[in-house]
Amino acid sequence: MVERAKTANLPLVPPVAALQNLLDTNPCVRMLFNEMLSEVPIGDPRYSKDPSGGWEITDADTLIQTINQQVQEPITYNDSAQIGTPINAILDWPMGTKSGFAVFLRDDVDQTICDILDYWGQFLKSPASVSTVTTADGGWLSALAQSQESGLSNFLNTFEVPDKNDPIHYGFTSWDQFFTRKFLPGLRPVACPDNPSVIVSAAESTPFYIQTDVQLRDTFWVKNKDSRSNYSLIDMLGDPGLAQLFEGGTVYQAFLSADSYHNWHAPVDGRWHPKHQPAIVPGTYYSEPLMWGFSPDDGVVYPDPGADELSQSYISAVAKRGVGVIQPANPSIGLVGVVMIGMAEVSSIDFDQVESFRKGDMIGRFHFGGSTHCLIFQKGVDIKFTDQAIPSPDAKNPGSRVHVNSALAVVV
Repeated sequence: MVERAKTANLPLVPPVAALQNLLDTNPCVRMLFNEMLSEVPIGDPRYSKDPSGGWEITDADTLIQTINQQVQEPITYNDSAQIGTPINAILDWPMGTKSGFAVFLRDDVDQTICDILDYWGQFLKSPASVSTVTTADGGWLSALAQSQESGLSNFLNTFEVPDKNDPIHYGFTSWDQFFTRKFLPGLRPVACPDNPSVIVSAAESTPFYIQTDVQLRDTFWVKNKDSRSNYSLIDMLGDPGLAQLFEGGTVYQAFLSADSYHNWHAPVDGRWHPKHQPAIVPGTYYSEPLMWGFSPDDGVVYPDPGADELSQSYISAVAKRGVGVIQPANPSIGLVGVVMIGMAEVSSIDFDQVESFRKGDMIGRFHFGGSTHCLIFQKGVDIKFTDQAIPSPDAKNPGSRVHVNSALAVVV
């Protein structure tokens, strides 16, 4: 990507030009961008390349050129830790430095990144983006992609496609259409549809963490005893009054891989709470806490090759996210908070315009990239999670994927 960007030297698209202008006119931003690139220890062979295998970028001009090139191209397939998130791969090591931590918490930087990702998102909805959604070598529908143990395996027998007889694109007309694909009917049946006490998984996702007795405010930026961080309800939900409804309750969080299914489904029968309709809370895009970067408090350096994958509880409080509250038909469940979190370049959080729903009904989706989500239950609600929903005790070794609409928990 870096060499291609230097060779092409494309004119900067407007939002990338705005980022360049911010670097040119704001000395603090220019300093932080240059420092975060220089703080990556590229003399260490572990960090001379980014997690997708590309050479690490060491200067701001090349970084701008490369981002500009990427947002004018579709997302290519690879089987690295950064599958589906090429900008995240470029920024992975820099965002783990002290200067990276500082720069990606700035509102002016986040706004320019938001505009860049919106621009790219529009491109990924256009016909020009379908060139990597192909059965050819290196494509998202290639034999290699479908043979991996991933969300793409056995594609035609797993997902709805516009045209099975199209040998190249399966009838998809854009990368976004491919990414927001649906399962074949009956492939993800709703668990216990007539039992209102059974809660189902809202997403095809890997359990990350369960925390009980969640506080209104907590230290979400440092590791707790489980090597994850704490949840901070006011910061997560962006509304102190709403947060008080869940004080002392339980948070369940799970991660959606970039190669998997990205539509969300209702975990219970119910409706959106009339006073707490789904809303977007603005936030960061590439912020990673120091605890998973090059300068952790405990002195053990373990930069996350998945960028913010290990810091999912942290980004629940700072990243751009969609927040809503479900009023279940079964009052014993209490209210259920829903937090859909954009990780890295996952900038489009899209709730469907529905007021009420049955368990398993589709209620929204992410567009491009892997992401994460939380379900929040109120204090006093006795939730018993299924064995498959219990996260791995080691944050660095996630467990097995939980199918969307499968049994997640039961209210005792």
